[in-house]
Amino acid sequence: MKSWTFNTCALTGFACSSFAVLLLVLNAITGSAMISVLLPAAIVALVVGGAFSVRAHLLWIRGRGTSLR
Repeated sequence: MKSWTFNTCALTGFACSSFAVLLLVLNAITGSAMISVLLPAAIVALVVGGAFSVRAHLLWIRGRGTSLR
């Protein structure tokens, strides 16, 4: 299995975060009719998107050759 690159992680993080925003907008449009489904799904998408964004940042730092300290 091929390891994920910076671009793959960054785009996946952006897509997950965008999906979370879409779910929240959909929740607002429906008048919170499906809040018990959409809100937890949006939270999970934001957590996953944040994790991928952090991973992309760490890959970016490693690619520059600088340490984390």
